[in-house]
Amino acid sequence: MISIRPARDCDAPVLPEVERSSGEIFRQWPGLEWIADDDVQSEEQHRALIAGGVAFIAELNGHSIVAFLNGEMTADALHVWQIAVHREQQGRGIGRELIQAAQQLAIDRGASALTLTTFRKVPWNEPYYQRLGFATLNQENLTPRLKTILDAEERAGLPMAQRCAMKKLL
Repeated sequence: MISIRPARDCDAPVLPEVERSSGEIFRQWPGLEWIADDDVQSEEQHRALIAGGVAFIAELNGHSIVAFLNGEMTADALHVWQIAVHREQQGRGIGRELIQAAQQLAIDRGASALTLTTFRKVPWNEPYYQRLGFATLNQENLTPRLKTILDAEERAGLPMAQRCAMKKLL
């Protein structure tokens, strides 16, 4: 049984390994295999996001953390920085449950949207989020904040032709 709850500081040590496991799926996507070996959020980054109040974990049977979502509240939205589901638990609706928790938090805090950046055309990225109600934004619809995030991703070496920003109105 999966349960979703706010992340706690004591959860942070486990979360980088969940993200590493989650990234293994990229080994099957030509041209993006390197993501499986890329850096993940550090324990310190997780602690900061947990302290910021936008972090959820999914637990299996109340004790084993198998997924997380973290983000931050901005002036115009709740921005999702990362969703990671352990490789052995993917495809079971856990990501959808985490998005629903973030959506409820966003509504409770008065946000009008969820935003994120992701890979285009990768089945568990852009098409997945579209099924959850997110719309892909074109250049003209990017807010300055989302443009800044995409620019930072480009500087970090992500292939911009394969990246997009998405938004779900609440």
